[in-house]
Formats: sequence, structure tokens, C-alpha cells
Amino acid sequence: MSALLALLAAGTGAVCKKRRSKGAVWLPVFLLFVLLGMGRAGDTKQKWEARERACMEMAGIYSELHGRVSAVEEAEGKVQIKLEENVVRPLAGGGEGRSFSMSRQIPCVLVSWKTDGAEYMPDARDFKIGSYVTVRGKLELFARARNPGEFDSRSYYRGQGVDCRMYGEDVEISGGDVSPLPELLRQIREKAKQNIMRSAAAEDAGIFSAAVLGDKKALDSQIKDLYQKNGIAHLLAISGLHLSIIGMGGYKLLRKAGLGYKGAGLAGAAFIFCYGAMTGGSPSVVRAVVMMITGFLASYLGRTYDLLSALSLALLMLVWETPELLTQGGVQLSFGAVFAVGGVLPVIQDYLGKERKILGALMVSAAIQLVTLPVILWDFFQFPVYGIFLNLLVIPLMGGVICSGIGTALLGGISCKAGALAAGTGHYILQFYEWLCHGTERLPYHTLVMGRPAAAAVILYYMVLLVALIGMKRAVGKRAEAEKSRPIWLRTVLFFCICVFLPCILMPRPVDGMEILFLDVGQGDGILIRSGRGAMLIDGGSTSEKKLGEYRLEPCLKSCGVSVIEYAFVSHGDLDHISGVRYLLESCEEIEIRNLLLPCQGREDDALLSLAELARARGTKVSLIEAGDSFYMEGIGVTCLYPGISDLPADKNEESEVLKVDYGNCHILFTGDMSGEGELRLLSALSEKTGVLSEIQILKTAHHGSRFSSEETFLDALGVKWAVISYAEGNSYGHPHKEVLERLGDRSVKIYGTAERGAITMKTDGKMVRWKAFLD
Repeated sequence: MSALLALLAAGTGAVCKKRRSKGAVWLPVFLLFVLLGMGRAGDTKQKWEARERACMEMAGIYSELHGRVSAVEEAEGKVQIKLEENVVRPLAGGGEGRSFSMSRQIPCVLVSWKTDGAEYMPDARDFKIGSYVTVRGKLELFARARNPGEFDSRSYYRGQGVDCRMYGEDVEISGGDVSPLPELLRQIREKAKQNIMRSAAAEDAGIFSAAVLGDKKALDSQIKDLYQKNGIAHLLAISGLHLSIIGMGGYKLLRKAGLGYKGAGLAGAAFIFCYGAMTGGSPSVVRAVVMMITGFLASYLGRTYDLLSALSLALLMLVWETPELLTQGGVQLSFGAVFAVGGVLPVIQDYLGKERKILGALMVSAAIQLVTLPVILWDFFQFPVYGIFLNLLVIPLMGGVICSGIGTALLGGISCKAGALAAGTGHYILQFYEWLCHGTERLPYHTLVMGRPAAAAVILYYMVLLVALIGMKRAVGKRAEAEKSRPIWLRTVLFFCICVFLPCILMPRPVDGMEILFLDVGQGDGILIRSGRGAMLIDGGSTSEKKLGEYRLEPCLKSCGVSVIEYAFVSHGDLDHISGVRYLLESCEEIEIRNLLLPCQGREDDALLSLAELARARGTKVSLIEAGDSFYMEGIGVTCLYPGISDLPADKNEESEVLKVDYGNCHILFTGDMSGEGELRLLSALSEKTGVLSEIQILKTAHHGSRFSSEETFLDALGVKWAVISYAEGNSYGHPHKEVLERLGDRSVKIYGTAERGAITMKTDGKMVRWKAFLD
């Protein structure tokens, strides 16, 4: 499907210029691309299925891998090499009960190992591009996304053409012929990186390396987040902007040196090809290199250069080799931005008038924003409101940063002082960038968390945009009449209305009924409850996922369009219930928690006291709740059933809040880490309140399926039809225990486990219940 879509796009762009000519030649060309896309999609799908089967067969088995080095990187005491043309052979005793009579061929594997404290392990200097290496270790599959909004490593690396990875326990260089040009380019890159790191300040060196060499390993994470939140993260990646500055600068120098158009074009094409290969050849780099080489060749041949045709050629070359690239947000943004400049901007300029130079730069930003907004929201879930204006200030200065970085890389090889002098200009520009970003963050409505839009909304958005562009095009065709009936100020107002109205199509819609998302947090709990435009959270922590808040909880909330959590209930103070909540309060400024509700019996718990202190610092109201307290939000009622102020829990687990959630005729029970003894005390406390527990249809199983919870007496008191168990696959506790599964099975309870099925979604209108698993 990816290949088909790509070839459709490429074919459309390739014939757009031809369509302007007489005849209908463009139609058969378009149909030809459709057929090519269908054939290529089927062929690629079959090949990847075979590659995945080979990886799955060999995953987890101690094996020997023999392959050719195609890339080498080293950072922070860790070496990573990319091996191609691999042959994998299981070693004796490493099959864990499985036997293999033959080896497997796996096209591309990432191999890594740590060099710190391991004298016998080689470092990056020992490897040459093209040489062969033998590695022993266990192959691992890349992780899949298990929650909405979570980064999918398997899909990303598949787009890079990489099958799986291996941690090298034993690495040997086996000889082989070195590839001269790739190895030379790698050495130049490493030398340039060393010069930059030695001469520039640490915070500047990371940006210079990213913007000039395409190496983001040394990039400060705080700077990266700052740029990302303000919509200028594209400055940190090698793109058309960077290559145009470098490539066109070199081309003009060659022309001034006396070379003709042909000589300068060929030399420029060769230079930009080598530079792109040196920086790693990312999709955005390949796109820019192909387009620039097309321009240089056009100069050499004395032909005109058509931007959309060059863009289509680059897209076709990329996705023909790896169709999955089309699904990656970075690729979509790269091509979308160039299409906006080449296809949408001319229509806007003709409509508003090219002579309006003051608004010229704003038109460029507006065109790019209109085309790429759905992609930004689909992949990043939030929109930097002032990014369009911020880019007007930072992009013109980026040439100074790149020239400063190049100067540091060159002069740093002569002396550190010369390199530091070259870094000076870039340093002050980067300081100005940082000042701008921090200043912008203090403005109201700095970032809008809009969530991932529905596919139907994205389609409608582009349809409306297309209609608007057609309308502007037709108005331009009737320029004389349009100028009389629609003065220039009116056209400007109409265009402004389009820019304001279109994003409204992508705004998050209120949730119909009630939706409960049981997140896959590994070994822990995390439940998001939504109705209308309101959201509440019950727990959010993990002991198996060290960066749960950053990589799972925050992306999931933002993908759902949640920027405000009305109530955050914390059942008790164990790490596997609070680590993600702590991250939201400590590090996530875009998501607000208005009320933090802690168990009354945990008022002396150090972990909960620390959490409460963080919450108050963020302006969050902190309350201790006890049995009988009730809360309401958008038709949802939440009642605390346990513990009461007079209860004396034996440990942290027994402090767990027991919450009953009601929506219409749907009733759910959340029991935290309560044990069997606590369940009996709960039954005793509610013995006079008939029907409170018997109407429960859905149970969030206590303590991740521990045998010491969900006792028979307790289950018999409920009317449970469905149970959700949150736990990590292969956890050291053995959760869920067999006894619990048998108890639930004996009562014909349908069980949903997060380890097998990822995040579990339950939706109800108060009458009917529907379930969906993320990995299904």
C-alpha cells in the first residue's frame, strides 16, 4: 500500500507539468504509475514477510552472525555498526531446545556493544566500511508500539531497511575489501566531528554536529526538546535548507572561479552527492541531494528546472527501494514542505499578489503550515502556535550557524583557538535562538495539544484545502474582474479566514459516552478515563519501564488530545503506580493535573508526600480521599469505597484506594494492589449496602493478577463479566498467577491482558460495552 501511494504521488507530480500541455498524455502516464505501484507493493510485502519470518525464527537464540560493515558509529562508550548481507548460524547449545539444520540470511542487522571496561572489545577505529565482521550474540526484534501515540521502533527501522538488532558478546573482524569512497567519507566525518567537539562549547558542538554532519548523538536533550516544542526542530536535521546553503554556495564559488555552467554543474553534483553520503544519507538528505543534482544537471544540459518534477523523482527513488519510508513523519514533512513551496505557494502568491513583499515570507510559512499541519498533529499531537512567526526570524540566520559549524570543523583541525573563533558567530546566533524559544514559551497558548486527528478529518482537511486552492486559482484567472469586485484587503481577509478555519477541522472531538483506556505500562498500572472533553487518570507507574512517563504516558495522553486531567487518583505510593504521574508533574508542562487525589491512609508515605509537594508547586490541588467520597465529571461518577479514615492497613498495598466508576448502567471496580484480606474487609464494610458490588460488570484485577488477590469469595460477590490484568510479559513475579486465571475462567469471565494485547480500550454508552486491543 505504501508503494502504491508513493508512486501515485510521484506520478502525479511527474506529470503535473505535462498536464499543462495539450493532449491527454498525462492520463496514461498516471495509470502506468498506478500499475507499477501495485506490482511493487505486492513484491515488497512478500519480501518483508520472508525477512520477518527469518528474524522471528532466530530471535532469542545464541547465534553467530557474519556480515559486511556498511556504517559505523560510536558515542558515549557504545559502538554501533550496521551489517548487511548477513548469514546467521545458530551455535551449539544456544537454541534453547530448538534445533536448526541450516543457517538463515538476514539482509540488515544493527549490532552494538559497550566498550567501557571491556578491553577485549574493538572500538569504532578498528572497523572499515566494506570489511566483514563475525559477531556472536542473540538477535532481538525491535519493539512495537503498544499504546496510542507510542513510538513504533519496528516500523521506523523497517523504513530504514533494518531487520533486527544484536548485542555483540564477541566481535571479530574477518577481513574483506574496504570500500574506498564510503570509508574516506566516514573518516572525514569523524575528523570533522572531533574538531567541532574540541573547539566549540558543548551545547553548541551538538547543534553544529547535527546541522553540518547529520550526527545527533551529542545533541543536548533539553535543546532538542526546546526546539521541538517551538516548531524549529527542523533546523537540527540535514535538510534542503542546509544543503542549499552548502551546495549552492559551492556552485557559486565554482562559477566565480571561472567554470562554466556545465563544469560547475557536474562538480556541484559530485560534491553534493559525496556530502549527502557523508552525513548518513537520511531520507530528507536523499531528497535534497536528488533535487539539487537534478538542478545541476539541468544547468549542465541547458534545460529548465521544474521543482515538482525533481521532487517526484526523489520520492520515486526513495520509496521504490523502501516503500515503508512513506509512513514516517519526517519523510512526510520533508516532502510536504517542498510540495507546499512548489505547488501551493505559487497559487497563494498569484491570489494575494507577488508584489506584496512584506508578506512574502509569511506566505511561505503559511503555505508550508497548511500542507504539513495534519502530518504534524498525526505524529507529534501538538501544534506550536507561534512557530510560524518564529521560523521567520530563525531561518534567515541559519546560514550563519552552518557556516560557523563548517568553519569550526575545518579550522579546528589547525588549532582549538582557530576553531573556537569560527564557532563564535554560530554561538551567538544559537544563544539568540534559545532566548527566542524561552521568550515564546512565556506567551499564552504557546502550545496546543490537539491529539492525533481522525483519518476522516485529515481527508476532509485536504479536500477543503484543495477546493480553496482551486477557488483562488480561478479567481486569479479572472484577475480584472476580481480586482474590481474583491479588493486586495478582502482577498487577504478571505485567505486569513481559510488559515483559521482549516485547523478547526482537525480539532479533537468530544468523546461520545465513556472511554476507558487501560495502558500497557509494563509492570504497573495506568488507566485513562474520558467522557466529553473531560479526562481523569487512575494511577500511572511502572517498575519495568524506566521512562514510562516520557515514552508511553505523555505520548498517549497527547495523542488522545488530553491537555487537562481533571482528577488524577493515586491508589497508593508504590513506584509501579506513581512514576508516570510524577513525570507529568515534574517535566511535562503541556499537560495540567488540576486535582491530585491520594489515599487517606497514605498521608505519612514519603513517596506520596513528595508527589504532593510536586503537585502543589505546579498549582495542582491535593486532597486525601476516604471511603464515601464521590466525584463527578461529564456524566461519570467515581466513588471511593476503601479505605476509610478508621481502617488500619497492614502495608502499602492495603492502603490502595478502591474506586467504583459508574456511567449509566456500566459499573467498573478498580482495586489497586489490594490483597485477599483487604477484599474481605471491603465486603464486610459494604455488607449493609446491597447492590454496590453485585452490579460490578468490569474488574480491574488487583495487584496485576497476584494469587493473593481476587479471591473466590470476593469474585462471587461481584457480577463480573470482563476483567483486565495489567502486567509485563516475562515479569519476575510470575504475574498473572495461574490460580487467578483459573478463578476467573471458572466464572466465565473474559480476560484482557496488556502484555499480550497492548493497551485495552473499553467504550460504553451506558448500555452496551465494546472492547478493542491495540495489538489486535
